[in-house]
Amino acid sequence: MRYTEQLIEEVRRQSDIVEIIGEAVRLKKQGRSFVGLCPFHPDRNPSMHVNSDIGLFKCFACGKGGNVITFMIEYHRLNFQEAIKSLADRAHISLPDDIESSDQIEKRNRHEAAFRALESAASHYKQQLNLPSGKIAKKYFANRQFDDKLIDEFSLGYSPDAWNLLSSFLLKQGFSEQTLEDAGLIIRREDDKFYDRFRGRAMFSVQDAVGRIVGFGARILNDAKDQPKYINSPQSLLYDKSRILYGLFQAKQQIRSDGFAILVEGYADALTLHQSGFKNTIASSGTALTKEQLQLLSRYCKHLLIVYDADAAGIKAAFRAIEHSVEEGFDVRLVRLPINEDPDSFLRKSGADAFRTRLHDAQTFLEFMISALRDEGGFASPHEQAESLRKLISVIAKVPDVLQHDALMLKIADTLHLSTRDLHRIYDELNKARREIYRRSEENPRNAISQSSDSNNNKSEVTKTDAVAEKEIQPMSIEEREVFRIALTVNNALQFLFEKVNLQPDAMLTEQGRKMFELCRLALSHVDSNPVNWLINEANISEVDSNAIAGLVMNRESPSEKWSNYDVEIPVENARRVMTDALSMLRLRKVENQLANAKISLRSKMAENDEKEILTMVKQLTEERSQLIQSLEITKRAACNQ
Repeated sequence: MRYTEQLIEEVRRQSDIVEIIGEAVRLKKQGRSFVGLCPFHPDRNPSMHVNSDIGLFKCFACGKGGNVITFMIEYHRLNFQEAIKSLADRAHISLPDDIESSDQIEKRNRHEAAFRALESAASHYKQQLNLPSGKIAKKYFANRQFDDKLIDEFSLGYSPDAWNLLSSFLLKQGFSEQTLEDAGLIIRREDDKFYDRFRGRAMFSVQDAVGRIVGFGARILNDAKDQPKYINSPQSLLYDKSRILYGLFQAKQQIRSDGFAILVEGYADALTLHQSGFKNTIASSGTALTKEQLQLLSRYCKHLLIVYDADAAGIKAAFRAIEHSVEEGFDVRLVRLPINEDPDSFLRKSGADAFRTRLHDAQTFLEFMISALRDEGGFASPHEQAESLRKLISVIAKVPDVLQHDALMLKIADTLHLSTRDLHRIYDELNKARREIYRRSEENPRNAISQSSDSNNNKSEVTKTDAVAEKEIQPMSIEEREVFRIALTVNNALQFLFEKVNLQPDAMLTEQGRKMFELCRLALSHVDSNPVNWLINEANISEVDSNAIAGLVMNRESPSEKWSNYDVEIPVENARRVMTDALSMLRLRKVENQLANAKISLRSKMAENDEKEILTMVKQLTEERSQLIQSLEITKRAACNQ
């Protein structure tokens, strides 16, 4: 469905963002804005800021931000059209009946068809389970002690060992090849022919939090050495494994009731626990636990019991899960099983009561980490002890509630029998870790802690794709942020920046600055006014970029670190002059960087002609630097005399 920009803007303007967010969050007036606890992450200190003047909200802890439409989508789980309709109804604004574009019809139809195909596939797999060919899967589930009720509740099934059985079945039902690809059910070969993705495996339907099937996990049932034990649906229109918790749909009511969730690694582990009465169990869908999964879980509880395999891989996965869990504000405890046991094998051998005792005796994350590090010899020598202490301190520094830090540090000292002098030293390490996290959060609130966490992981274990995705992007400089803040919020400033100043991307200092340059240029080519809301609502703009734009507009800063020394108020009517000065400061920073690099080059051996060329460049840059400084000093004096 496609609404005109004018209609979207009218709905937004007629909607009181403070009133609407205030229905979900208790807001308190603070200056010209309102603040409250952010509903998008476990928030103990008010991090959500709402500004009615510019119609935006921004959480400066988790990074979530946008306008009133964005809030309706994110908080109430609406799509764009539903959010517009809900706001329009509140504001008594009439919407046209026929407002769906062909592109949006196609996108919606593709999603709906993929959901239907996955439902039909799950039904097909379940039917195959009850045929003679499905006995092998039936036996596997029986050995796991999964009864018919559990099989039905979790939509378990069997995919026969045939190349095109499922795809032929779905094509006969009227689904297209494109839909089967969208659903991740087929694999297309280079000759454009295709075959079923899942063959000869026990099938586990993966559902989202509202119960829709979005993908599958599949376990091999023979002894083939050249095949992986589990395969999963690929990333698709509907399936993003980093945002799905297996079993959450079935477990969420029990999680709310109990106040905590039990987290395991695999599908079978989760099902065994459900079968044994632990209905608040979820699994991380065959992937390492992610921040997105924890943010999803935080809607239902604040306490988490992690029960991973008792092998080296399980311990390592538990360490990663601890870092993310404490960062998201969870009270996390860990259950230690006997060596080489997993939740499924332990329950089948020892029973539910023994498992319940293990849950009752769960260790705090700090006890677990100290115990695991000691078992690995992490305190056998002064060097290893220092490394182990740094690991512990780096996790403590991520705990959002700083009032817990003292108790956690004293726990380390007591457990390891550290002296007062040692305790002072580890406090120094904690303060260092805090400062590093704070520095990164100032530069990039959304990603700061995850980047700090990643720095402690073994880089060789990160895949090439993950390494590219997790690459830290240098944040915008203060000068860049001020230029774009004015460009996006002051009338005609965007046109002035691109048409009069003729700003070019190479004027930017950072990758983020160049990215914001392209977003602003895109907005200029599409809208005459209010570029901020166009960028936030535009479907092709990513959520990360929308949040960055909201933060840029909400978080006003000075054009440079030295600007505050001028001790002058920057009036809105002089925004063009301020932008020009910020551009000058931006150019000055770039010139100083080029000068520094040139001087470094002169220290190395080079040909005489090259040296003369660099000396000439140094002279030109030095002259330009002097002119820029002189120009900015004139601006300072003029501002002080006003």
